[in-house]
Amino acid sequence: MILGIGMDVCPARRWQRMIDRFGAEKCCRRILASEEALYLLQSHPNRLAERLAGRWALREAFGKSLGVGMDGWRWKELRYLNGRLWSEGTLNDQLATRKITRLHASITHDDHIAYAFVVLES
Repeated sequence: MILGIGMDVCPARRWQRMIDRFGAEKCCRRILASEEALYLLQSHPNRLAERLAGRWALREAFGKSLGVGMDGWRWKELRYLNGRLWSEGTLNDQLATRKITRLHASITHDDHIAYAFVVLES
């Protein structure tokens, strides 16, 4: 049964400005778990801003699907690699309390805008 749906969009230019100001590694490690940050940092540098925008849109979409926005959970406990979405740490406990057992997500980029869609199921 579907327990939550969320979607979000994020412009890559916002992340490009932050990368230019603070550096790629700092931006990635600020919001992403280590393996997710490493994956993005090792990918093509010209696509980093749109990929970071996608990961941010994913976190926003996830918060919307939970009905809490960005409050009450840690961004780094949500992981997305190779099209697979999962949770770690205390976020696992929060999802278990809500009887959420399956997480689904999709991220896409077009014309420097990232789109993300999340579905939570029991």
